[in-house]
Amino acid sequence: MVSDAIERIRKAEAKAESSARDARARAKELVAEARQSQDALLDSMRKEVRDAERRLLEQARSTAEAEADQIRKESRGAVERVKKGADGRVGAAVQKVLSSISVETS
Repeated sequence: MVSDAIERIRKAEAKAESSARDARARAKELVAEARQSQDALLDSMRKEVRDAERRLLEQARSTAEAEADQIRKESRGAVERVKKGADGRVGAAVQKVLSSISVETS
């Protein structure tokens, strides 16, 4: 009877040790799976960040190019207006110089 009790205690201890080993092994597996999930999530987030960064850069570049085109267009218009204004004034100035020269030489 005592030997039966001792045998049951030994079996229970062996079962407890086996359960503890299984639990430790399962815990290691869960930690490994969690690390893999974490790594996959981080990789996914990094990719999303890179994609968002690329889209923002493309958008900024597109906006800057549009603004530069608008500035060039406005500048060409301003240059044309200045040239037209200068052409008329140059002719008048030449006439004044010629008139002044002809008055002085007369």
